[in-house]
Amino acid sequence: MGFDRTNSTDLAALKSEVNTDPIAMGYNPTGATQQLLNLLNDPANNTGGETTSAPLTARVLWEIAADNPDDLTPHGQFSEGDALVFQGLWEISIDPDADISWARMRVLNLFPANDGLRTDLEALVRALSRAEVLFGEGTVISRDDWIAARDS
Repeated sequence: MGFDRTNSTDLAALKSEVNTDPIAMGYNPTGATQQLLNLLNDPANNTGGETTSAPLTARVLWEIAADNPDDLTPHGQFSEGDALVFQGLWEISIDPDADISWARMRVLNLFPANDGLRTDLEALVRALSRAEVLFGEGTVISRDDWIAARDS
């Protein structure tokens, strides 16, 4: 996918995003271009908080977090609520397309920062910039892209 400044649809989408600011990013269409680009391109500035989704599935989360449904404490004592998260993952892990957005960060936060499983999960769950949400992973909006959209 990606942004294409020669594509009128992409130009219109970017211009509309900035002018309407649908998720309250704080765009200022007439302000400093670099500030606008920082809002669009830096995942830390994305108020939507979206993350990559593939290849993290319920099955992958389950297999990372617990060996099987009878062993919900592979890395120490988890709370009863944590065990319910694991059980929920196990129950939906049959469906590879199941919505597991509710569980990603919850499972990630069960493991300490230096835990190898947490590192594996963090590699699968990367924050997306607003540009990536709009135009696909890896998209970076350049100054020339914004000027083309603004002036379209």
